[in-house]
Amino acid sequence: MNAGAARIDITPDHDVWMDGMIRAHRSTGVHDPLFAKALVLCETNPHRDGVALVSVDVCVIGTADNLAMRRRITKKTGIPTDRIILAATHSHSGPATVGYFNPKEDDYVKALSDKIAEVVASAVTSLAPAAIGCASGREDTISHYRRLLADDGHVVMNWEPWPAERIVRVLGVIDPEVGVLKIVPANDTAKTIALLFNHAGHPNVLSGDNYLLTPDYPGLAEKLLEKKFGGTALFFNGAQGSMDIDGLKDRDWEGRDRVGQALADAVAQTAQSIKPSSHTKLRIASTRYTVPARKISAKELDWADRILEQTGGAIKTVADGVGDDYKATLYRKLRACEHQPINLEQIGVAIGDSALISFPGELFTEVGQQIKAQSPLKHTWCLGLANGQIGYVPTRTAISQGGYESDTREADDAAAEQIVAHSLELLRRLA
Repeated sequence: MNAGAARIDITPDHDVWMDGMIRAHRSTGVHDPLFAKALVLCETNPHRDGVALVSVDVCVIGTADNLAMRRRITKKTGIPTDRIILAATHSHSGPATVGYFNPKEDDYVKALSDKIAEVVASAVTSLAPAAIGCASGREDTISHYRRLLADDGHVVMNWEPWPAERIVRVLGVIDPEVGVLKIVPANDTAKTIALLFNHAGHPNVLSGDNYLLTPDYPGLAEKLLEKKFGGTALFFNGAQGSMDIDGLKDRDWEGRDRVGQALADAVAQTAQSIKPSSHTKLRIASTRYTVPARKISAKELDWADRILEQTGGAIKTVADGVGDDYKATLYRKLRACEHQPINLEQIGVAIGDSALISFPGELFTEVGQQIKAQSPLKHTWCLGLANGQIGYVPTRTAISQGGYESDTREADDAAAEQIVAHSLELLRRLA
């Protein structure tokens, strides 16, 4: 196995609109630098037969921009587009690379594309013989299942200040798994080339009241791991669509430090148990398909029209979630494209008896756990928000219950089942 890793600073040098929350104005400063980090793995030269895994400290990268960035990487390095996984960490305190809630920063996205191609090229330049190992750990204090059933039958999100005595139960369970790949030089296993780690969660400890740029807790975890092990630490999010941080406490820098340290500790403990091998085999495969778009019902459209009459299309600032004003605007947008199928691409990478599988959006935790449970490989980790963004993908049960993600989804009710089927077929090909 050959491996190379690199990082590049992608922090804006001026104030920008921020993604993740509906904010009132541009950023006011930088609390922590933002990075794009790349890991390239290949068995033989040329490296075009390998895979590039790129982690970027932004909330999300839209599908069209993501594809353009991967094509830029291909042009610069020769690595085929279908062997590149380009994922957003999902920090809710980064530049507006999509502009869901605030204006998109087009100039920043253009500059980001250049830097991402550059960091992958740097990783290619550093390719050297390596040993690699995989292991699974656990961290169950950071993420919480965020959908709660209220006593009147509706779904309360865990950031809403609802009386505790009126909560009947939590509607699901979290996925606490921490997946770790440890890559070391073949001739010096005491050193580290890279640590790739995967954990499902929502990096929004800092709410929409925050106007300082930061990669949130995953960025701190990376920093702590790089200090401990050396090399480059890369965070990839998981199937986190129904998980979140605790929405009602520790929404400050001390809270960010606490959960960042907890994640770093879990990754470090797992990494120390890994015994890397230089004889690990690498397999790569991909699939493309479509799922139907969501159909907005006549009842939903009528509701949206009434809201839009009241708001005139204006959307108010909120610290967490979205209001009816945003949902009404979204329903109108979805109605206009409801007959256009949604394109999906997934890339699978098998490393020995473990696999990484990308997904371009926010899978509900239950969906990710189903893929993991039925995978033919020993370890399977879902890399969410990778190679595009189709929004939330809830289960049919969650859609029937309602709530924030169900209200704002873009895909049809059947999308989750189709995604599971295609994901498992891709994993069987890798196995």
